[in-house]
Amino acid sequence: MSKRKNKDFNIDEYREHIVTSLTVLKSDVRNTKERLVELTSLLREQNGRIRKNEKSIARIFGIGSTIMAAFSGVIAWLFNK
Repeated sequence: MSKRKNKDFNIDEYREHIVTSLTVLKSDVRNTKERLVELTSLLREQNGRIRKNEKSIARIFGIGSTIMAAFSGVIAWLFNK
């Protein structure tokens, strides 16, 4: 720390200010960490739901493709008669 020539400088006030600032910063970091844990758990939950929906959509798409192939085959057979 550099030497100060200011006569109004009070080291105790400076230390109190630093301690207060660090306490606020530590509190903010703790709150941020807690919120991050909450968001992580919510994200895992949403990813599980999204995975289930994607599987359902894939199943519906597969069934629809099969039905369309069968329908197209029937239409093609009718036009060839």
